[in-house]
Amino acid sequence: MRKEHPRPIFYRKDWINLNGQWSCEFSKDIKGFSKRKLNKKKFTKKINVPFCPESKLSGIGHTDFIQEIYYQKTFKIPETWKNKKILLHFGGVDYESTIYINKKKVGFNQGGSTPFSLEISSSLNKNTENDLKLYVIDKRCAGSPEPKFDYKGRGVFRSQDDIKKWVLNKNRFQPRGKQSTFRHSYGCYYTRTTGIWQTVWLEAVNHKNIKNINIQANVKSSSFVFIPEYSSKFSGNLKVDIFFKNKLIKSSLISTKIKKFEIKIPKVKLWSIGKPNLYNFTFTLLDKNKTIDKVESYGGMRSIEVKKNKIYLNGKKLYQRLVLDQGFYPNGIWTAPSDKDLKNDIILSMKAGFNGARLHEKVFEDRFHYWADKLGYITWAEFPNWGMNENAKASETYFLREWPRIVNYLKNHPSIITWTPFNETNTLECNAQHKKLMRIAYDVTKKIDPTRPVNETSGYQHQKTDIWTVHHYEPIPEKLNKALNPKKGVYRNFPHFETSYKNQPYIIDEYGGVWWLPKQLRKKMRSWGHGDAVRPKTLKEVFERMEKQTEVVLKTKHIEGFCYTQLTDVEQETNGVYYYDRKIKFNIKKLKSIFKDMSIKFKKGYIQ
Repeated sequence: MRKEHPRPIFYRKDWINLNGQWSCEFSKDIKGFSKRKLNKKKFTKKINVPFCPESKLSGIGHTDFIQEIYYQKTFKIPETWKNKKILLHFGGVDYESTIYINKKKVGFNQGGSTPFSLEISSSLNKNTENDLKLYVIDKRCAGSPEPKFDYKGRGVFRSQDDIKKWVLNKNRFQPRGKQSTFRHSYGCYYTRTTGIWQTVWLEAVNHKNIKNINIQANVKSSSFVFIPEYSSKFSGNLKVDIFFKNKLIKSSLISTKIKKFEIKIPKVKLWSIGKPNLYNFTFTLLDKNKTIDKVESYGGMRSIEVKKNKIYLNGKKLYQRLVLDQGFYPNGIWTAPSDKDLKNDIILSMKAGFNGARLHEKVFEDRFHYWADKLGYITWAEFPNWGMNENAKASETYFLREWPRIVNYLKNHPSIITWTPFNETNTLECNAQHKKLMRIAYDVTKKIDPTRPVNETSGYQHQKTDIWTVHHYEPIPEKLNKALNPKKGVYRNFPHFETSYKNQPYIIDEYGGVWWLPKQLRKKMRSWGHGDAVRPKTLKEVFERMEKQTEVVLKTKHIEGFCYTQLTDVEQETNGVYYYDRKIKFNIKKLKSIFKDMSIKFKKGYIQ
């Protein structure tokens, strides 16, 4: 039941996992906070946290709308924690949550994808059980027209007017990713996630402690750069022990007055694709030579940079063979059933011939990135901006409430090589606010993390970006070739909205999406894939289309990488290279020959 430590990149030994059985109550409508419910000992339903109530693994599986939910859990503090500061951590709660300890409000958070922490020491009973309650609101998406009938399939809008009203509605602010705006999933919108969907945990720390440490790799000087943050100012020392393959290679003592320092690594081993060389760190905070805090972490020595129209990993040209990964699971929805499932998704991707993933319309949990770090698998990290209207001023507030915290939380992971704040922004309007927001997204991300390229919006519409990305789902390879190789310039999705192309690295980060279901499954579900107008009739046609489309991409000289849609089927969208339950869908050797072997053949001289 997800009992592993949720953040191995910042680990302390004194922690308690609060996942497991909680009690809850929820409603379709927002009735408002009730003191009567706050005073209840337990709620009427049982739920398995961290799984959302819509999921089967929660023990509930309620997929109708939930706009309000109460949670309750009791816990005790160990004797050894009594004189320490107690932190309560939430990996993710969608969307607005108010937290109470022993009927006392201790915190509030807005943002469905952002980890957050609360210091709860003063509200705790030290010797008896403590009562933890959450009141969560997750509003329906504004302006959603109801479909004429319950429908699981591709389209639900009644008319073009409905589509236009929906797209242009400026009351849509809340980021939701691919969560369905209707009762049922449809098209590329799937079952919703409400409330807690990542691990909840307690941690005991000294009143003087290490708040955070930003770890940067400097490949040119073979050094790690450390920028520590402490809970308060004090005169002490930070001892840094660096290990490689469990062998101590460096030990340094740094004054806490020093805000930034660099430690050179002898005989450095670089982190790269398929070569996940990781250094382990132990940070020990000392006050008059007495240990007051200890954190274990790790990092990878690698560089990622843009030079003219190419991307370089460790100073060598990089060709990216990415797959679109939406991070949905049949029984857990946004939450992987187990830590093993997170690791397995990466292994399945690599077996199919991909060297990384574009993590799509969802902030993936920290342990996914941990496994990517451990396996040498590159990723693009993305914000679930769908649901927002980028043309609305309020969307800027909602975005800035979460994205900077997400970047700061994840930036120590070497496997993340690109930040993508937005995906496929509004296609019917791109007003001054929209253009401003794209520039803000770029600037804010770059300020927090200047070490990685920023793709401010995947596909469209670009205003300020290090990488130029496009989406193209033309199913006929000959037509795709013509589209991607215009007589002048390069293909752009929305040239009338976008800034001009300035010779950035050019990547097609969505293509393919070839539909396929075996005949025995076609009558059981209504499904779709890209290029449905000319669906392949046989497996042979599926492979021919995948191969020829990918060959077109590889032979287009200015394209520096691709992202194929997608890793797995997701509910009614059946264009994955694996089934939704991760079972084998296609011949793996054939997939590898298309996405890896052919790429190595055509793109000699690149790291792959």
